Amino acid sequence: MAHLTLHPADTDAPARLCLEGDLTIFEARDTHAALLALLAEQQGPWSLDLSALGEVDSAGLQLLLALAKSLGGESQPLPVVALTPEVGALLELLRPHELLIPSQRSACAG
Repeated sequence: MAHLTLHPADTDAPARLCLEGDLTIFEARDTHAALLALLAEQQGPWSLDLSALGEVDSAGLQLLLALAKSLGGESQPLPVVALTPEVGALLELLRPHELLIPSQRSACAG
């Protein structure tokens, strides 16, 4: 399962959800369950930090897109505040920009 960390919102930034580790078909089910539990406890607005993600396959991407749709909604993309070069390349290749928008905010690790 990918490790999840939630950084609360402050006056100038939304809550930041950090995903760390791999997000493949092997982790997707457990990560999905952990995300559902976390999201039931917290309210948005949200941003997503993918700077500590390792391997991401199509199951992981599907989970990210479902998460973006849940948190950002149909009409507002979910800001991605940091991502690895590999995840950035995957997003650039598949172009799910209607749901995920990369930005240049600080990463979880920083």
